[in-house]
Amino acid sequence: MKRSALVAAVAFLAGALLVTSVTLWRCAGRRSLRPETHISNPGQPADDEALSLLQGIPLYRALLSAKAVRSGRVGGGGILSVEVDLRGVLEPRLAAMGFPGASELFPATAKGTIDTQGLKESWSFEGPAAALDLLDRTPAAPTPTLAMSAIPGTPSSLVSVRLMPKRLADPTLGGAALASWRDRANFAERLLGQPVRAEIAEDLAGPAVFALYDGGDDTSAEAILAVELRRSDRLSSLLEMLFGLGALTERASVVRYRGISTGSFVPRAGGAGIALAVDGPILLVATSRARLESAIDARREGSLPRGNLAVTGASDASWSAVSSSAFVRHGWARLTRATDPPDEGPIATMSASLHPEGASGWRLEGYGPAPAITADPILPFFRSVFGRRQR
Repeated sequence: MKRSALVAAVAFLAGALLVTSVTLWRCAGRRSLRPETHISNPGQPADDEALSLLQGIPLYRALLSAKAVRSGRVGGGGILSVEVDLRGVLEPRLAAMGFPGASELFPATAKGTIDTQGLKESWSFEGPAAALDLLDRTPAAPTPTLAMSAIPGTPSSLVSVRLMPKRLADPTLGGAALASWRDRANFAERLLGQPVRAEIAEDLAGPAVFALYDGGDDTSAEAILAVELRRSDRLSSLLEMLFGLGALTERASVVRYRGISTGSFVPRAGGAGIALAVDGPILLVATSRARLESAIDARREGSLPRGNLAVTGASDASWSAVSSSAFVRHGWARLTRATDPPDEGPIATMSASLHPEGASGWRLEGYGPAPAITADPILPFFRSVFGRRQR
């Protein structure tokens, strides 16, 4: 009972960040300008020079094996223009993770330009698409300043996102691909006797931050999710109810810390746990009680993240990520079945951002010496968590 209720309370928050990051999974390569995306002779297959350039980028080798490159040409200055069957790339990977059919959440195609000399890129996606519809398209929407105040220490990766909260209560959210998640949420709402999703959608402000901290090696990491709230009383009451259920079933450890009621849950199968609290206008979700308490301390002490990751990208982006994480780099290598790059000192900082374009389209831009999507820590983190629990 406790686990189902917990899923209803937080899955649509963490899941929203997950699906927006999965959107970017294989759509980015190297750093990005904002050039006009144009595909030369889009009806013709990619030529040998274009395929050779893609073959030289480890992340894109999967595109070639999936025969997802619809067209590709190399222009002046080594600028590669390419069109990709995005769903054809995503579907086998998502199905292997237990999400068959989830590729329908994303745009059908991605059109991009990659500066293979300057290591820059830009990708455009046409909408609407269910995953991208979770993002706030308003350029003047608030940035996650309050949420950032709950991120302590020196994270190795950060994601900043502005959600469109009302979309979380859509009864058809995600279509058939997310039907099982909606069924779990419906069960939990009946169990608790309250419309959890509708209340969460009303109470969320939209801005959120996900921070990742590398562990002792490149196969382990911890994380904190901070989500800004318009109002906190209903969500706080819901968590109190969940903590009570968890304590009765001996599945939760409930402690008051600095005046805040906190609950932590450790899965019987081992691996990363989950700890939750509402601290003023912030919902906090962490992988351990220690991480949760450090976030509460950061809020009390008014500290901000240290290091070069404190700013996660353009302030007008609906989604942005930045990373210099060995865990994330290793995770993306595993996801793409590529060889880990050699360890040659500090990891280069990667960044990416997603901006609305036109009535329903989007543009992804990346910066850094590796594929832009390697800035995203969420998908490698979730893959690691699920993989440990399946073993």
